Amino acid sequence: MSIDTKKRVGIFSLTCDEGCSIYLMEIFNKKLPSWLKKMELVYFLAIKNHTEIRDLDIALVEGVVTSQKDRKMIKKIRANTKVLIAMGTCAITSQPSGQRNNFNINQLKEIEGHLEKYNFLPKALALKDVVKVDDEILGCPIDERKFIEVFEKYLI
Repeated sequence: MSIDTKKRVGIFSLTCDEGCSIYLMEIFNKKLPSWLKKMELVYFLAIKNHTEIRDLDIALVEGVVTSQKDRKMIKKIRANTKVLIAMGTCAITSQPSGQRNNFNINQLKEIEGHLEKYNFLPKALALKDVVKVDDEILGCPIDERKFIEVFEKYLI
């Protein structure tokens, strides 16, 4: 398979603890050599200093949309990929990273200044609340077997 026919893959983290990306590194220890025959990893800041977001075949995105910056980033990713996969429970449901969505009025008042200072949205949003998501991989962190099943479906 030539470089021109390899799938261009990007892995992205929005607001979260990056647990899915950390666990993904463990999956890569087992699977990456064989996957590299079929893919070019063009974006994954955890292991590459490459920040180009264009012409992606597959984008794996973890985390929640909590700010205007996150909203802009997920829209850019969506506009530049054929398949966007929400990776992890945060990306799919906004929880647990979006815990402030469940805060009472007093708790929200306590963090009000931080929300304004960092241009946070009123609510933390799941990816599907902002853009079209093509598939999902549940788990916190992701389930290895499910990740491989979903990812390889698009890698072929």
